[in-house]
Amino acid sequence: MANRILNSCPICGGEMTITRLSCEDCGTAVTGKFGHGLFSNLNDEEIRFVELFVVCRGNIKEVEKRLGVSYPTVRGKLDGVVGKLEKTLSLGDVETRRMRRREIIDSIKRGDISPEDGAMLIEEL
Repeated sequence: MANRILNSCPICGGEMTITRLSCEDCGTAVTGKFGHGLFSNLNDEEIRFVELFVVCRGNIKEVEKRLGVSYPTVRGKLDGVVGKLEKTLSLGDVETRRMRRREIIDSIKRGDISPEDGAMLIEEL
């Protein structure tokens, strides 16, 4: 497995910049300033969680089962990842909370979570 891209300098903490990409097959190289990507701010545990979440096709109950944890724990992990991604995408806080509130209400209506858990999650917003 390849090394992960460093976002910050291990010496001074400054932001690292990707400036060269190269092809291992033919040796072609491209230089410039390249972005780190949407998931670059996630740690290894968060990346593994996102991978599992996608493999489970977003089914939180399946993620609960595979991780052996409760709905609020899965939701908390998901919220943490979403929070980091939102910072990367620079989504507004008000709109983000509104979207999250709607997701919680929809989850209650589908029976994915209890009204009590939903109320707890809404209060945390």
